[in-house]
Amino acid sequence: MTTGMREDWTSTVLAASGLVSVSVLAFYLLSNLGADTAGNTFGTVAMFGLCLWLVVQLWVYMTRIQTPRRQLFLMGISFIQVVPFLFAAVYGAFGYADICVVGAKNPSDLLYFSYVTFTTVGFGDLHPVGVCRILAVAEAVTGYILLGLFVAAAVAMYGNSHKAG
Repeated sequence: MTTGMREDWTSTVLAASGLVSVSVLAFYLLSNLGADTAGNTFGTVAMFGLCLWLVVQLWVYMTRIQTPRRQLFLMGISFIQVVPFLFAAVYGAFGYADICVVGAKNPSDLLYFSYVTFTTVGFGDLHPVGVCRILAVAEAVTGYILLGLFVAAAVAMYGNSHKAG
């Protein structure tokens, strides 16, 4: 492994570690808010922050990361852990009194709902209400987009490694 490649991968692994750390911290903090803090105002602020973060991350993946292997790695981390945790954090910012996700009683319920929504499985045992319906749609669309980018990066990586020649 060359020095430049090692530096590229070091920065990529650090970026992935940062994404995972921030998402876990956000999930822990926002999904454990007290009833007096959580609610529509706090949840709406968290939702707009999440939207801004998603747009920035999409821009970074599409324009700043040129190596398909690095794109694939970071998108895999995002697909598996980061995005569902951040959406669950925002759901938690709305609170647990059936304001956002009907039937969710604790952070693990929100995380479960987030993964089910992100993967568009939709079992139906928990369901969003109010503004969280829009958030759930945004999460499902984000899942589609990330999956598409993930597949595109995998195809590009395969194509680059198997060029006819």
